[in-house]
Amino acid sequence: MRLRARAAWLFGLAPALGLLAAGCAEDAPSIFRAESEQAQDIRTLALIMFAILAGVLLVVWVWLALAIVKFRRPRPDDEIKQSHGDARVEAVWVAIPAVIVAVLFLLTLQTTGLLLGGPAADLELRVTGYRWWWEIEYVEGGFVTANEFHVPVDHPVTAELTSEDVIHSFWVPQMGGKLDMIPGRVNRTYFVPVTVGRYIGECSEFCGHQHGNMRFLLFVDTPEDFADWSDRQAQPAREPAGELAVAGAEYIAASPCAGCHAIRGTALQGRVGPDLTHFGSRESIAALTLVNTPENLRAWLRDPQAVKPENLMPTVPLTEPQLDQLVAYLGGLK
Repeated sequence: MRLRARAAWLFGLAPALGLLAAGCAEDAPSIFRAESEQAQDIRTLALIMFAILAGVLLVVWVWLALAIVKFRRPRPDDEIKQSHGDARVEAVWVAIPAVIVAVLFLLTLQTTGLLLGGPAADLELRVTGYRWWWEIEYVEGGFVTANEFHVPVDHPVTAELTSEDVIHSFWVPQMGGKLDMIPGRVNRTYFVPVTVGRYIGECSEFCGHQHGNMRFLLFVDTPEDFADWSDRQAQPAREPAGELAVAGAEYIAASPCAGCHAIRGTALQGRVGPDLTHFGSRESIAALTLVNTPENLRAWLRDPQAVKPENLMPTVPLTEPQLDQLVAYLGGLK
């Protein structure tokens, strides 16, 4: 009896401890560090739900404690009272959960309405999910980037979401709710970021072997910084500087890479893989699988399958001089 009671207490305590631990890491995605108007609505709903359910749990704990104390050493003459068939008792036990569920439903409905409404967007994006990376198109800016994108603070943003292969799900916890990306269908998400910063987004729908390595970075900039960034992104690729970079540009134009990747301002116009026009300005490689350093880029080009198994980038046999050339060229695409 004592062992069961302790197990019940620990089982009830676990969700509370998990909630307190959620989002403790500074860079971890968390709904409790809401940085947009929509995420704040979701956080409020989550806290209200937690308070209601914690109250229910507290009542259960108190009831359990009283039962343990009262019936710890039952007397032989104790008689257990049966409540089966008591209409009043049964009505109360039906009404209590019904009221709780109704309240939670109405609160969720209200929050969902707030997430769908809002002023006209200042920035429109098209986000496409692939196995296992992200393409972001700036509709008015006329350029495409991959796995990392920027938005201005205090400006409404609308993103059209779709998928090129399987079902993915777009989620930046600090910015709002998750939304599925379905092949052949366009869903729309809306958020207004209120804090400048760097936020990790992720796919929240299991989509295959590398689902856990399908992440992206969202940068919320001041309007001035966003304007500078978008102006740079709209420009074609830089001309290669240095002997190695020039040789790398010549090699990539004649290599199998040209069939999959685009580099604006060059002959590369592929749309199968990520756009590489400003690859050197990005923080990560392969959807946040690696930090974008020359050493990691070399490892990725040498054997993509060793870094991210089952990704769709083929392994191209490269000599050490060719690796040096490609790393110099791609790293210079700022």
